[in-house]
Amino acid sequence: MSKKTLAVLSLAIAVVFLLSSTACVSKKRLERVEQENAQQMAQANARIDDLTKKNETLDKGLADTQSALSGAQSENKQLASTAASLKDQLAALEGQKTELDKALAAGKETEASYQKKVRSLNGAIGNLRTKVAEMETLITAKEAEIAALQQTEASLKAAAEEQSNKLAALTADKNSLTAQLDKTVASKKSTTLILGILLGLAVILALVGFLRGRKTAA
Repeated sequence: MSKKTLAVLSLAIAVVFLLSSTACVSKKRLERVEQENAQQMAQANARIDDLTKKNETLDKGLADTQSALSGAQSENKQLASTAASLKDQLAALEGQKTELDKALAAGKETEASYQKKVRSLNGAIGNLRTKVAEMETLITAKEAEIAALQQTEASLKAAAEEQSNKLAALTADKNSLTAQLDKTVASKKSTTLILGILLGLAVILALVGFLRGRKTAA
């Protein structure tokens, strides 16, 4: 084998070794990038799942609060209607008492009859006033409950909106990360493929050089 052939062969072997080493390093880097990709995606998915669960909890809490608020407002309307009816009845009885006073003054009622009717009216009026006072107490309590529920509803809506914004931002970050990592992996794969092709060519050149060297020696 001539010195020139030996030099070419040695160079080809060196190139094969270099390309092989580079390809191995590139492959390891690709595997590391893919592992990091999987870890980062797992972390992103875990955060998204956590936010999704929190959103579901907030949505349920908001729905329950709105249902309770609707029920309280309906009850308050019924209480107000009942209170209005009692006040109408009270006004009617007080009107009857006024008419009775006029009748007594005009001599249309005897004192005994007047006192009997007045006692009955006063009893009915007293009972109605008690019921009206009870209704107004219930209405005041119900209005306080409604105000508390409205405040809770507003807080839950604000929290749900904040969580939704966080989820949207995290999803956007995940999509951006996915695109970036896909691009990196594709680039690494392209590099590995090119190095593989070059390695194959180097091996072929080394074999060609070796065979020519043997022919020359022969």
